[in-house]
Amino acid sequence: MASKPPADGSSAQTAEIDVDLVAEGISGHGSPSHAEVVVSVDANSTLRVEIEAANECDWQLDARIVDESIDVVRAFADGDSIFEEDVPDWVERVASVVGQRLLGGQV
Repeated sequence: MASKPPADGSSAQTAEIDVDLVAEGISGHGSPSHAEVVVSVDANSTLRVEIEAANECDWQLDARIVDESIDVVRAFADGDSIFEEDVPDWVERVASVVGQRLLGGQV
């Protein structure tokens, strides 16, 4: 999926990514089977990963790429700040898939 320019006219770039959690081996008891992800990269190379899935909180992750993997700096669930240890496994794994796709040029 090609990135698109942001609506606000800033220099950030965004991409929309569909993640099939079943195909990625992420789906399990209590986790969704599909997620819609919007990734924004600003001029400072800061990533904002927004994850939406049915019957789940909307997750926003501020992240960066470190040593070819994604490192979550801050996490928010429905706008509330969340401690890193409280982020569900499926959310972290979706972020990892997004990081792999970004690094592999699949976005």
